[in-house]
Parts: sequence; structure tokens; C-alpha cells
Amino acid sequence: MTIKLAKLLAMIDVPCQDERIVAGISDDSRQIEKDWLFLARKGTQDNGEQYVNEALVKGAVVLWEQKPCPNCYQCRDITAAQAVILRAFYHDPCRHLHVIGVTGTNGKTSISNLLAQMLTALGKKTMVIGTGHIRYEDHDIPIDNTTPSACTLAYYFHAAQETGCFGVIMEVSSHAIDQKRIGFIRFDEIIYTNIASDHLDYHITRTHYQYTKLKLRNYLKRTGIIIVNHDDSSLHPLYQFHDRKIVTIGQGQAHLQLSKCEVRATGSTFCLQQEAYTIPLLGFHNIVNTAQCLVVLQRLHVSLAQRQQITSRLHSVSGRMECHEWCDRYIVIDYAHTASSLQTLLHTVDEMKEKRMLVICGCGGDRDRTKRSKMAEIAVTYGDIVIFTSDNPRNEYPADILKDMTVQIKGDYEVFENRFYAIKYAVKIAQEHDIIVIAGKGDEVFQYMNDKKYPFSDRECVRQVLKDVKL
Repeated sequence: MTIKLAKLLAMIDVPCQDERIVAGISDDSRQIEKDWLFLARKGTQDNGEQYVNEALVKGAVVLWEQKPCPNCYQCRDITAAQAVILRAFYHDPCRHLHVIGVTGTNGKTSISNLLAQMLTALGKKTMVIGTGHIRYEDHDIPIDNTTPSACTLAYYFHAAQETGCFGVIMEVSSHAIDQKRIGFIRFDEIIYTNIASDHLDYHITRTHYQYTKLKLRNYLKRTGIIIVNHDDSSLHPLYQFHDRKIVTIGQGQAHLQLSKCEVRATGSTFCLQQEAYTIPLLGFHNIVNTAQCLVVLQRLHVSLAQRQQITSRLHSVSGRMECHEWCDRYIVIDYAHTASSLQTLLHTVDEMKEKRMLVICGCGGDRDRTKRSKMAEIAVTYGDIVIFTSDNPRNEYPADILKDMTVQIKGDYEVFENRFYAIKYAVKIAQEHDIIVIAGKGDEVFQYMNDKKYPFSDRECVRQVLKDVKL
């Protein structure tokens, strides 16, 4: 990565005579070092300008949208420029990597994890970028967003190439698409899981949310394809844009037809284009997830025998339909935190249960308030016993969130603001063959409250409670 500042800025038509070698690029002033290029971008909460002096003191060069000054260069559109700059600085790492993007309201993490298992089984080293983590080789780097900033992404794409990874699998959020964090990326495959309703606190309308998700289609490589679950009608608008680059799977009329789907408590079986598969995963949604992943393996020319062997050895994703058996009772931990994902989860458990289903769920603060009553209604529809509790309150009072959830609900339910005590109560009242569903946080290990994050894990809560509860 040896490129002169003058040459780099010339690519975005910014006059510069500075011949120093650019040592690094970031839009985070805390990461800036001497001879780095600082992209002073305006964010949704912070104005990049306030960090310019910090970057200059450290010996950096600044690119911003305001008037030029010593060691500061003006660019009218930082967002568009950063894609060009990052691609040039890191020598377009996407050209040398097999890049798979996964987007949708639900299922992104599950599909990303399943793909990683499949590619690993083929001996292909892969980086996974998604909810909470960037994982590759022995590295596990925590991240705050589903999709990090463009500068962070570019750094890790380069790291993937440098460490000999075959490819990168990344979850792509609607925020990242709208804010053009993925400007330098080009995908070999884009998998659309579904488009329901989410993040209306940001997008305001479902139409804008859907439109934003569909824009990911513009980031395909020339030979890339889009993989779509045809049974989800919310994805059909894609066909008018990229009909020749779309591969559909589904039980109806699709390029690759799903048939003979059977879901059992021990796993699932299905046929894709009359090819039989057995997976040790629960729920019809995991059949669809696996089928979409199989399209990628077919494109990589993996034989049928290999595909069948690989899928038979898949394991469930941590925090997604994660099932624990305890004294003839079952506890399911799942990340479901939207109305559609909660309905899918509870419908799946409802088909498996022998006796009662106990549902524990809440809603996040500072997020889409319209989904709160919908999620509560779904919980009381499926649950024999329902307990509403805190999720990640962030900067809202838990009582206000719970009020939004329950104000229109008809039916019986319990309310515990403290999530630990909600879990403890459910475990104490559970009877033989009951299933307790703990929804909303999955494998998260923090709870966000009042601009701070505190250690909290549903799995650890269950472990502590089971140790204390005497039957």
C-alpha cells in the first residue's frame, strides 16, 4: 500500500502537490496517525468537523467538504470519493476475493454462518463480517454495527486478502446501503433472505426500507448473481431490475424447486431440484436458508456428493434456535427481534412442542416503535404463558417500552422489567415437556442501557438460574 497523496487525490479531481506516502485511511479520528488521510464525514449523530483538529495535531491530512486550509483538502462529496480512494489504496481487494453479501430483515446471520461452515468444510478460508463480530482465522473482532464503516470494511477486506482467505461473507444492513458504506465493494453473490418491516425509526416508511434493500443489486460484479427466495413476494420487485442475473429457489415456480420438505424435532429433509438433502437444523426457514447457500456451492462446482455430506454436518448458529434440554424441559434462545422473525420462531416451536410454550420477549429502545405492539400480539397468539421484559432499552425507560408493547394487548401476560428475573420466573414455573422461548438477544453478551453497555447474556442467565432452581 504505497501510494502518494497527490496521486490518490487526483483520482477524485482534488488538486494536490503533496508527494508524501499515505500511511493509512480512516474516518475515525481516534485511529489516525502521522501521514494518514482523515475523511471528515458528517455522520447521523456527529459532525466530522469537530475531529479535524485532533487529526491535524497527529500529523494527518484531512479531506472534508469545507474550504481548503493547511493540510486540509476540499471534496464536495466525501461519500462518493471514499469508494474511489479506498479501492485505490487497497488495490481493489474484491477483485481477488469471492465476496458474498447477505441482506434481508431476518436470517442474515444464520445464512452467513451456514455459508462459512460450508466453505470451511471445502478447505476455503473465509472471513465473516456480521452482527457483533468480524471473524477470520483465529481472530474475533467485536463491532457495534451489523455492517461497519467503509474504512473499517476496506481494512479488513485487505486483511482477508493478505491472510490468504478465499472470500468474504458479509451481512449488509439497510443503514449501510443507504449511507453507502459499501461503495468500494462488488459481490459475486447477493442473497436476499426476505424484506419485512424494520428500522422505521430510520427509514420512516416501509417503502423506503424496501427500496433501500433493493439498491444492493447495484453492487454486483459483472459475473455476479442474486439469489432469491421466490416464495417471499416482497422480493419480486427485484425481477424488473435484474431478471437475467437472478436465481430463484422456492416451492412454486422457481429456477431451483424445493420439494418433499419435512421438519422434525431432530432435523429436516428436503429436495432441491430432486436432489435429496438432510440437515440437522430445526424449522422450515433453515431449509430455505440452506437451499440458498447450496446455490453458491453449485456455482463453485461442488459435487452433489460433497454438498450432501457438507449439509448433513451443519450445526445450528449460536443464539439462533439454540436449544438446551433440562430435566425434560427445553429452553430455546433466539435472536428474533422483529415481528416477522418472532412469528417464524414461535410458529416453528409451536409445531415442535409437546405441552406448553412459555415466551419471553421485549423490544429495543430508540428503535422502531411500530413493531412493539405487533410483537406482543404475536407472543400472546402463540404463547401459553407470555412474559414481557427488557431487551436493550438504550435511552428509553423500560416501563415505557413495555407500555407500548402491552397497551393494546388482549390476553394474559406477565411483566418483569428485569430480564434476569423474567428468565428465572419462567424456569421456576416450567413443567415437564414445556418449551421456554427466550427471544430478542440471541448470543449478545451485553445489554445497552443509558448510553452504556453492561455484561448480560441470556445463555449465562439460563446457566445461573438452572444452577439455583431446585425441582
